[in-house]
Amino acid sequence: MPGSRLRVGSDAELAGYRARSHLHDGRVVAWTGGYDVPVAIDGEVDREVPTALARRFGTDRFWERWTRAECVAKLTGRGVVDLVDLMAQNPGGGDRPDLGLSLSLSTVHLPGGIVVSIGRGTLRGHQPECGRVFVRL
Repeated sequence: MPGSRLRVGSDAELAGYRARSHLHDGRVVAWTGGYDVPVAIDGEVDREVPTALARRFGTDRFWERWTRAECVAKLTGRGVVDLVDLMAQNPGGGDRPDLGLSLSLSTVHLPGGIVVSIGRGTLRGHQPECGRVFVRL
């Protein structure tokens, strides 16, 4: 189960894990599972969706869809600006966006209203350094 491979703590406590996501309140979520394939995670605290984003993408399961788009961006090296495109291509939040990926996505809800998506896989023909995924901010 993906949720059992996640840990929430401080930046200092989780500094040794490669796939991490910083929450808006200062906490960090880290993937503690294996890296047999590239892994990216993204977490958000379930809260009110910013007005501009709500107008554009709706509010239904917004943070699930957003964290999934973030994982795809991280695994493919796409910039955060591309999240708008990813959200538009996959408005239903399905598990497999049509982006030429060999990728699995799962989303879990942790205590405290934390929504975390885990992406595992690669862009076909592209192999990023396993476990080291970066996103341009």
